[in-house]
Amino acid sequence: MRVGAARYNTLQNWLQVAAKNVGRNGMDSPKGHFNNEESENAQLDLAFIKPESVYSYDFYDEYGNVILEAHVPFSESLLKHLKKDNIKYLYYDPRKKKEAEESPVSALINEELQKETYQNARELLDYVRDIYNYSPEKGLSKVHIQKSRDLVDKILTAIETNEDGIFNPLIKLRDLDEYDYNHSTNVSILGALLATKLEFSREIRSAMGLGGLFHDLGKTSIAKDILSKVENLSEEEFDIIKEHPHVGYKLVENNPHMHELEKQIVLLHHERADGNGYPYGMDSDHYANRIPKEVRLLSLCDVYAALVSKRPYGEPFSSREGLRLMLNMVYAPYKKVYHFLPVDFRDFIRALGFKLDSGSFFIGAGDLVRLDSGEVAIIEEMNKLYPLNPKIRVLTNKEKQPLKRQVQIDMLKNYTSYIANVFEKKQKEA
Repeated sequence: MRVGAARYNTLQNWLQVAAKNVGRNGMDSPKGHFNNEESENAQLDLAFIKPESVYSYDFYDEYGNVILEAHVPFSESLLKHLKKDNIKYLYYDPRKKKEAEESPVSALINEELQKETYQNARELLDYVRDIYNYSPEKGLSKVHIQKSRDLVDKILTAIETNEDGIFNPLIKLRDLDEYDYNHSTNVSILGALLATKLEFSREIRSAMGLGGLFHDLGKTSIAKDILSKVENLSEEEFDIIKEHPHVGYKLVENNPHMHELEKQIVLLHHERADGNGYPYGMDSDHYANRIPKEVRLLSLCDVYAALVSKRPYGEPFSSREGLRLMLNMVYAPYKKVYHFLPVDFRDFIRALGFKLDSGSFFIGAGDLVRLDSGEVAIIEEMNKLYPLNPKIRVLTNKEKQPLKRQVQIDMLKNYTSYIANVFEKKQKEA
């Protein structure tokens, strides 16, 4: 994300805007108004932005990557991260102001609790790495488990007292270790949030939060040069990666201080509905009937958190992009490769869709989609409670041959049918 000054000189359409003294109530364009309202892009000087400032625009870096979505506050940690990466400006389109439907929403988890969870993840994973390196006969201590469980209880309390909050993933990243700490923190919070929104028991909510924090324990046994490798992994290296769920499970298998569901999350979170997961490669029947639903849902949290996080070797997707990619990983009869069961993805989206995408639909009217039947359709009207069951106009049959007479359907009246693919007008650049 480092930005060269020379690259900015080529962006002749971008006008600098100094946003001075803007607080939470600054919901219009940043102050220091640009001269050309019709300009596609305006430039925001980060030197003048105060923590918790909120605007009605999506902000991008010079490469077009979404850095902050409209109505989401500039957190202090984000501003520090951008400054550390020598990013002095962000950009936005002044023609695309986004009106908030309601008052600005707060973060689901406050920054202090996020930092506490991150620090706990750091201590935990460093402790487990030392076990693998120096004392492989040791197991996880009761103290570390209880400390993590107490922290998950704090997260659950925060979620239960802030029902309208939006999930903002940790994004700071200096190296591979920091990615692991961030990822475990994000998956833990997402797991606890998902279980809460689906009204699971308090015990299950706690187990999904703790399981999310512990799910990648086995990765601490893998050499960093493999985990951070940019090039394609060799078959031998990928075999090592595929062992990490089992390695992590062996560490917790006989621990009396962990629940069975938490152990199953560690072991089974990389299994996939098409049989191409690991470590066992369970077929679709075993995946649906032998893997607990809570584990399958935690896998969705794991994938989402990975997609929207910056890695040492890749840029993150926006929430909207990540969710659309995940939709395309849902099972349909015509697919040979897929990750998730439609019933699980539907629960994930119904519970978290608006929490993850700042109150917006990740698909919408005008999107071209393909149904589980294979038919191609265009979305005409969304259903807020059931976003995978909008009103559509069917354009083709299941062989993608155009219909002589297009058919309008309210998918909510046939709940067994669902959207299994969304077509992108423009692919994300590598």
